[in-house]
Amino acid sequence: MSESYDLVVVGAGWFGLAAAKACVELRPQDKIAVFESAGTCGGTWAKHRLYPGLKSNNMIGTYEYPDFPMREEVYGVKPNNHIPGAVLNRYLTDYARHFGVHDKIQFNSQVDLIASTPSGGWKLGITSPEGHKEIETAKLILATGLTSTPNMPQYKGAENFEAPLYHAKEFCDRADTINGIKNAVVVGGAKSAFDVAYACVESGSTVDLIIRPDGHGPVWIAPPFVTPLKRRLDQLLFVRWMTWFSPCPWGAEDGYTGARNFLHGTALGRALVKTFWSVLGSDVVKANDYDSHEELKKLKPWQSAFWIGSGLSILNYNTPLFDMVKEGKIRVHIENVDHLEPKKVVLESGKTLDADVMICSTGWKKESSLKISGLDAHGLSLPVSEKDLAQLNTEADEKVLSMFPILKDQPKLKFESKAGEPLRFYRFAVPPTMVEKRNLAFAGMISTVGTAVCASIQGMWISMFLDGQLDRVAKTNEEITQEVMLHTQWGKWRYPCGYGASLPDFVFDSLPYVDLLLKDMGINSHRKGGAWAELTTPYTPGDFKGLLAEWKSTHPDAKI
Repeated sequence: MSESYDLVVVGAGWFGLAAAKACVELRPQDKIAVFESAGTCGGTWAKHRLYPGLKSNNMIGTYEYPDFPMREEVYGVKPNNHIPGAVLNRYLTDYARHFGVHDKIQFNSQVDLIASTPSGGWKLGITSPEGHKEIETAKLILATGLTSTPNMPQYKGAENFEAPLYHAKEFCDRADTINGIKNAVVVGGAKSAFDVAYACVESGSTVDLIIRPDGHGPVWIAPPFVTPLKRRLDQLLFVRWMTWFSPCPWGAEDGYTGARNFLHGTALGRALVKTFWSVLGSDVVKANDYDSHEELKKLKPWQSAFWIGSGLSILNYNTPLFDMVKEGKIRVHIENVDHLEPKKVVLESGKTLDADVMICSTGWKKESSLKISGLDAHGLSLPVSEKDLAQLNTEADEKVLSMFPILKDQPKLKFESKAGEPLRFYRFAVPPTMVEKRNLAFAGMISTVGTAVCASIQGMWISMFLDGQLDRVAKTNEEITQEVMLHTQWGKWRYPCGYGASLPDFVFDSLPYVDLLLKDMGINSHRKGGAWAELTTPYTPGDFKGLLAEWKSTHPDAKI
């Protein structure tokens, strides 16, 4: 007989652990299981994905769960320091143990089948070292994240390359391939490509970094401290008054409608918005001194930071990355790969690069790696015809541009967007067709600079949604459709150089998203204790500690 559960979470990364923790606390009587394909907790920070020198973009204090501070005396990370990957793996494991989640995790368990059951629940097929089994669950949370399925290029001649060729996801398992080599080729312009290139140089090799001329270009990467006042970038993104400068359709959830209407609804306001982003971008360009060296110029971002999204990154290296470029240890090529030859990479220009290894930091397929049998694309999206969807798209586009005229002046892209329909989820977590059924949710299908806070708040929201405990939830299909279309179609216009056309992409939009979910739960979203502090003091995870106790105190009749 198959095992049976009240609730199952698939995935034990930041979002999966947060959702599981919330469900364990809010549903103590339920039989809950977590299935994780890796051998440890962590997702991106699982042990098999770590390599020497890997650190978080965020510094200590902004990359931790609200109810589980990363104390220096326990984890050894000093103030204003980035967090080593091994520390994050340990921290996430400790979090799972502390909140009673770890003993519910079945590791090395790959979910390869999901199907609905006649009873309204779900059947899962799971493969593990012990074999294959099927389980059933009444409710399901999919938290497989956005970095599960690598986007690996296919190169002509790869079968005759005669050297290691793999995706950056495998860099930890195959780190020995860079030992003692002379020449490494790294493909990609994102932060992960810079990380791999840096590690290769540290191991003694010279790196040829290839960035496609018809791609997104080099990542926006900033020093940890920015602006003339030298404030922490990872904290500035959670200063409330700064969030006003990002046009966001759920921004009014913060209660400052007047300020937002002025900034985005008037010519003077929009001029201030453009100035704000220009100052931020110019500060980063000046700090990185891109124009000081011909090779460094190639790494200068191609578009304004306004359009980038959560791909924004922070320099977190022990020694200056850009010095490696100036010294010729990292050579930058803005070209396409034509084909591969034995231990050679041939570019479209005809230039040939020696390669003892080739590592592709070419991103991820930004979609859930799990498919649900019996539910096609319409089953996880809006239940409308293609004709009606086209009309809804047009109406949503018109509304977005009416609310935010600044988005009409779109940047000229060097790449052709291949994005189809974006994820059309209610609150970016629930397929519209499942809102009424309350038996399925997706955790972590958002790309955000505020991972830890968003994971914690979204996990609590999902648990309450599945249990029917939210104070505010859409009641009609029309209400769901209007919100989903506005929120998801906005991404295409807001972050065309990021992931916006495919999935939720948040930068200054993360704090308003937290406001949105907290108000759904009937929890106060202004947590600073004073008007001036509320506007000017950065929100950190600690501002959201104790939410469950707070919710219980204001919902004494809740069924827990």
